[in-house]
Amino acid sequence: ALPICLQFSGPQNERQKAVVDAFKHAWQGYRTYAWGKDHLRPISKTQQTWFDLGLTLIDSLDTMLVMGLTEEYTEARDWVESDLKLTTEKDVNLFETTIRVLGGLLSTYHLSQDKVFLEKATELADRMMGAFDSVSGIPFSDVNLRSRTGHSPKWSPDSSTSEVTTIQLEFRDLSRITGNPKYEDAVSRVSEKVHALEKTMGLVPIFINANTGKFRQSSTITMGARGDSYYEYLLKQWLQTGKSIEYLREDYNLSDRKSVV
Repeated sequence: ALPICLQFSGPQNERQKAVVDAFKHAWQGYRTYAWGKDHLRPISKTQQTWFDLGLTLIDSLDTMLVMGLTEEYTEARDWVESDLKLTTEKDVNLFETTIRVLGGLLSTYHLSQDKVFLEKATELADRMMGAFDSVSGIPFSDVNLRSRTGHSPKWSPDSSTSEVTTIQLEFRDLSRITGNPKYEDAVSRVSEKVHALEKTMGLVPIFINANTGKFRQSSTITMGARGDSYYEYLLKQWLQTGKSIEYLREDYNLSDRKSVV
């Protein structure tokens, strides 16, 4: 049996059992029609490949551990070890790959202590580091995992503000596990640079240029997409660092004066 860091007892009441049954139904559809692919198209019963990184499978690993689905988890874990290839020629989105793949691998490593997840997480992060090779240190939105080179998206010269400020937890966690500071250093520089930029009552425009390190002048300010999680991750980073980085708390309070921490 694989070593499990935390022990979970599975569903304990009817509501929890119903949730597990719903997951198993969805998982069986994915396993049958889209195994190892990013997403299942449930109506056509076909697969969709966005990044070619098994997004649904990796997203589900920690959930299966918590639900006590040992058989499903073991099969998925073996796929990660033998079939997850991180040398895809596709350009992948740095933010999505960080929160879904890097985050999924790290959370499963914390729950299982299975080093296959840490090894894959480290390789993935190393391949994504090229996204930070910009003049300003603000990362490009996209990165090619094979060539390890970052670039702006095809539809815009800029990165989304929420995306470049919603990758810090995973990279910092990897530095803590591996003892290699390069991951945390890269994302901390991003937070520091965004902190130094002028804001409107603590609110940020939704686009930022990786080369200039500046917000797009005419960019919208919104609490919706491309801006939302900037605020959320100020608080999360402050908590993750033991409430030790004061500007994170200050920026959060400045943006949300009704909820001061």
